[in-house]
Amino acid sequence: MVDLQNSLVDILSWRANHQPHKLAYRFQLDGENDELSITYKELDLKARSIGSTLQNYTKKFDRVILLLPCGLEFIAAFLGCLYARVIAIPLPPPHPARVKKTLAATLRIIKDANPSVALLDSSLLKSINSQTDIKSQLSKLTLIPIDQENMMENPERWVKPGAIPEEIAFLQYTSGSTLSPRGVMISHGNLLSNLYHIEKSFEQNSRSRTVIWLPPYHDMGLIGGILQPLFTGNIVTLMPHLMFLQRPIRWLKAISRFRATTSGGPNFAYELCLRKIRPDQLEGLDLSSWDVAFNGAEPINLETLERFSEYFAPCGFRPEAFLTCYGLAEATLMVSGVSKAKIPEFKRLNKRELANHRAINSSSPENSLPVVSCGQVSELSTLMIVNPESLMPCAANEIGEVWISGPNVASGYWNRPLDTVSTFQAQLRSENNATFLRTGDLGFIDEGELFITGRLKNMVIIDGKNYYPHDIERTVEKSHQDIQTGGCAVFSFEKSGNEVLVVLVEIRRNSDLNKTELLKDIRKAISEEYELPVFDIKLTVTGSIPRTTSGKIMHFLCKEKYLQGTLNENAVI
Repeated sequence: MVDLQNSLVDILSWRANHQPHKLAYRFQLDGENDELSITYKELDLKARSIGSTLQNYTKKFDRVILLLPCGLEFIAAFLGCLYARVIAIPLPPPHPARVKKTLAATLRIIKDANPSVALLDSSLLKSINSQTDIKSQLSKLTLIPIDQENMMENPERWVKPGAIPEEIAFLQYTSGSTLSPRGVMISHGNLLSNLYHIEKSFEQNSRSRTVIWLPPYHDMGLIGGILQPLFTGNIVTLMPHLMFLQRPIRWLKAISRFRATTSGGPNFAYELCLRKIRPDQLEGLDLSSWDVAFNGAEPINLETLERFSEYFAPCGFRPEAFLTCYGLAEATLMVSGVSKAKIPEFKRLNKRELANHRAINSSSPENSLPVVSCGQVSELSTLMIVNPESLMPCAANEIGEVWISGPNVASGYWNRPLDTVSTFQAQLRSENNATFLRTGDLGFIDEGELFITGRLKNMVIIDGKNYYPHDIERTVEKSHQDIQTGGCAVFSFEKSGNEVLVVLVEIRRNSDLNKTELLKDIRKAISEEYELPVFDIKLTVTGSIPRTTSGKIMHFLCKEKYLQGTLNENAVI
């Protein structure tokens, strides 16, 4: 790590001057052999060129959207925005061949953020210009393709900005797992504080080697995968996330090939490896260098950790490599994490007590649910468990909402003052000064370790009892062999004055599927585990349940699609 500066501009400039020929990023275009790479000096030149161009088209603090695929150009463009002292907005780019179908989400964010410039590539620009109606919807934007040669002609014209830590570096639009996406205002100070926290928690140094497949439009992929290695000064190998999703073995082969020490993703990534990587593909795979396998961004499944450790043990993977963590965009990224080289702790909680928001250990496997620790919070931050109704600190063993304060907590949501006050400026009823970020996540603290139990807004409440959707979802997944792993969403809605339970299930492609038996098994499993009746079950095709870019189930959108009757179903029950 370079001594803390005002921004990443200072850090990259330092590396370009003192480590000009050191490899900064390696990008595997096909996830295997087709590679591009860039040194710190080359990256600084690209960022200065883009920054210089932006300084000609923008004024300080203008918003600039990045509509670029994952790759070295994206990294240079993001840093170019920082170099120009404008506010970057990384977004998934519309597909050039399907712009009309994929532009709607982008237009909603454009309306919210009111950017003046869009950075994109020539193929997308050509597609936009060829369609009059699309071009007119983007007419207020200056569209700049950064893959043209003239973008490298003017690095000398760049004027170094005088950014200060309190200024906004970029807007991180939330994943939308519980609400419509909002632009979190991440300052340079927020970013540097969180990068320092990750470096310390993961014990990263310039000799670390990182492999990342996570999309750069999500906070874990951008901050943890791209900006963290720049901050620490270690080499990172990147690949498009679709290359990983298509063939998960590519991820593990990259770890093996480049002797990576650090890599990870949400829980579903490890499940995908278990589901798709065959025993014969393990030959020659060496995971012994992997000592930080971070797991975060969604509920952590104890069974996944155990099965992954066992399956890949012959390849040198060690269970203590797992580093379970917790974070959210509103806190820049990481909030807590377990200690490196320590097997994550877990607790088996009594189901009945859990329904009453109490974390009580149970010795009976049949009547308990496992919850995995997300580790300890940074010493720079304060974390409290608060009763969301009384706004008072929870007692020991009481589950409440996670509240956070510290230098990593953002200042609020872009252009949403009321939401900012309610989310970022919460106060305990017993205090008048200190303010906290209300995360919307439920959990408890035991011996200094944070355990997350669910989402406040996703909570299913039926007949006065509380149920965590992901617990029911795991039960459903295990009820029948033809249910897709991670392919289940549970929510409730009001019908005739009562809350009723709905289950959405993705089923594996199987012509011999006995649907009557599958539905019976689902209802039986939920009844036996939770004594709950199921109002409705929808069987959907694989991949049709709405998810965020990090793999989280978007429960609010599932509910919306269900009520509107727009699910992509295999059967209607």
